[in-house]
Amino acid sequence: RQQRAPLAAAVMGKHSKNNNERAFFSHAERQAAKYGRHSSGLLGGHNTAGGNFVDTGWGSHKRTLDSDAMKDLDACSLTLVPCVDPVITPKGVVYDKQVIYQYILDRKAEIERELRAWTAQQEAEAAGAASEAARAADQRVEEFVARQEGLSKSDLASRRPSDPSSSGGAVGALMGRTLVEDTGKHAADTSFWVPQLTPQSKSLLDKPDGVVRCPITNEPLKLKQLYPLSFTRADESLTSAETLAKPRNERYICPLSKKALSNTNPAAFLRPSGTVVSVSCVDSIIKKDMVDPFTDPPTRLKEKDIIPLRVEGTGFAAKTDEKALKVTKTDVMGF
Repeated sequence: RQQRAPLAAAVMGKHSKNNNERAFFSHAERQAAKYGRHSSGLLGGHNTAGGNFVDTGWGSHKRTLDSDAMKDLDACSLTLVPCVDPVITPKGVVYDKQVIYQYILDRKAEIERELRAWTAQQEAEAAGAASEAARAADQRVEEFVARQEGLSKSDLASRRPSDPSSSGGAVGALMGRTLVEDTGKHAADTSFWVPQLTPQSKSLLDKPDGVVRCPITNEPLKLKQLYPLSFTRADESLTSAETLAKPRNERYICPLSKKALSNTNPAAFLRPSGTVVSVSCVDSIIKKDMVDPFTDPPTRLKEKDIIPLRVEGTGFAAKTDEKALKVTKTDVMGF
């Protein structure tokens, strides 16, 4: 008689820790959901010696993005497509000229609309304050005249036109018929459903920022600080449209090293000539003499004349800034 072989204890343990077919959360799953990355019995998991939920829970504080999620070196930072007429800001952000010009015009129009709305709000608040001050002044004059005539407060109140809303009362009406008339001082509490006693939310506008800012760095953006870029094509026989249709690593090269420019081989911009060269050539060649070799005659360079192009990464941790890939941790409700 053959006996059924018992299941391995390790397999059962792993299955019990990672079983996700239950209709409820186990203690291990609650702890994993409370902290950070994938929790399992694999490398560094909570089942191993020295493993902990803080480092190996579900979700993550950081994530490594694939190279497809990274913007190309020559792509516009707004449209994320290769630039037809590229320009660069002093912070190294690349834009397509037509796109960034349209953004600046639209942003200026939006600032004007926000400023007009804020100005109208300020004028309305000033008019309301002046009206309230005038009403208070009229009330003081009425009280002074009443004291001179020897009238009491009740006599003065009877002279004034009946206004339940101003005296703290409330009147509810429907289709011209009065349903309730509450003139007591606690009308706001007892007749809270009357329309004039319904609380109203006032959305106050902040004074808009009158400066057009870069959508990537939030720095002030000016037209005179948008410098045209001059990339060196990998194949000079191709047209601009044909070059843009090629893969990201086959469009442009460094004119000094003849190597392809990409996020793996980042580039820098020389402001006097507008030429784009690789950062390695800048460090090994350009910075030795601090001269732009692409101008005639060669121009002396300053540190601000060399602008590295902003790159997002390659998808590999060694060449990707992990600080830029931090994600906000969302705690699971109930844990």
